Amino acid sequence: MKTKKIIALMLSLAMVLGVAAACTTNDGGDTPAATSGTQAPDATEAPTASEDAEESVESTDSAIAQTSAYTELAIADVTDEGDKVLLYGWNDEFPGLVTNYSSVEYDQEITESNTYQTKLDQVLASGEDAPDIFVTDAEWTKKYINSENTLAVNDLGIAYSELTDMYNYTLQVAADDNNVIKGLCWQATPCGIFYNKTVAQETLGVSEPEDVAPFFADWDAVIETARTVNEASNGEKKIVSGFDDVWVAFRGNANRTQPWISNGQVTVDPVMEDYFDIAKTLKDEGLTFETSQWGAEWTANMENQTVLSYWGPMWLADFCMNMGADGTNPTKGDWGLVLGPCDFYWGGTWMMASKYCDMKASVAQIMRDIALNPDTLDTLARSGACSFVNSYSIMEGLANDPTYGVDYLGGQNAAAVLFEKAQDIDMSAIGVNDQQIMTEFSNVVNSYLNGDIATVADAEDTFIANVQELGITE
Repeated sequence: MKTKKIIALMLSLAMVLGVAAACTTNDGGDTPAATSGTQAPDATEAPTASEDAEESVESTDSAIAQTSAYTELAIADVTDEGDKVLLYGWNDEFPGLVTNYSSVEYDQEITESNTYQTKLDQVLASGEDAPDIFVTDAEWTKKYINSENTLAVNDLGIAYSELTDMYNYTLQVAADDNNVIKGLCWQATPCGIFYNKTVAQETLGVSEPEDVAPFFADWDAVIETARTVNEASNGEKKIVSGFDDVWVAFRGNANRTQPWISNGQVTVDPVMEDYFDIAKTLKDEGLTFETSQWGAEWTANMENQTVLSYWGPMWLADFCMNMGADGTNPTKGDWGLVLGPCDFYWGGTWMMASKYCDMKASVAQIMRDIALNPDTLDTLARSGACSFVNSYSIMEGLANDPTYGVDYLGGQNAAAVLFEKAQDIDMSAIGVNDQQIMTEFSNVVNSYLNGDIATVADAEDTFIANVQELGITE
């Protein structure tokens, strides 16, 4: 590292500021640190779990890190050769975690999310002010994993034997084209449907998770539920705030098996094609408020009981819906959690070391402290600072704990609802340019919904042509 630029920030506000940065941008991967989960008072007040999770959750090996499937390099013996770790991020979540859970001293460079990658690309290209360690979001992690600008975790002295309790999909994301792991993630992001109990009772006639779950069981059920909510409220309430609330289930669809680009050809996986028809129905029948995700109306609808559901992982409710322990949402406690019509994930933050890192021992320590230390991960999960951590055993324990619950869900055990779905996430189809491609796909769907493109076939042709023009198919 050549030069280290220090931005003086009040570390005592690191966690809070990270929340604001996450929920006012559309990166979709921010999971800022805060406090939301609670331990239910005693076993006599056992929280309500989803119907699928009423029985004790059984452990399987399918989701746990399959470390033998990855190429392990020689484990380096590392030392620090510089003065202090320089870390890069797009908000204060990551430095806040380092402050709270690691003893490593650091300087930080925080760049606003919309320009973060540009800044990172510049410093990695030149080496000037390059970080020792930086973080990335799921949709563009592969861009840096598959570059020469990042180091294998083995080069930091971290052995694959230390990774065996992680969810395997998080390692799929972190493995380069040679199947070498180059990053670690402290969180897992399985998604569900957060629904407002009052709105559910008013429009569906039920409010408990086991009764609400069938209304979101599959896509046909979702459309019928949207119609029911609309009709029962004379259009004053909707199933979702906008189309992009449903889009997140397709963007992070865990059932997608085909990469967007294969052998130079652009492919639309069949599971993605359904979004055209579903979004078209929602649009034509006026079944949403047509808000934009992260916009003021979208955010306001989280609190005014006009929207039945918001779709996403625990961090969405914890921070962006302001329902964490320090949140201000007046409807806190009036929400439940059920599974959605498909398996999907959203976000995740990966740590990786740059090739300019001269603080390898300290960077390895940060990675261990945040992503591998079971005490840290258990604290994060129970406090809500990261409600679903990247530890199979910890989440299994919470899922089977009858005294664990989340206060804003009225004591419901969110881990029990989402635990099995986290096992189903498969990221083998993720690619280097997924962020650009997903954006292009969403844009084309919106053009189709607005009538600028006549048919689904024309929309797919337009999408394929647009991706080819980006010059990223090789």
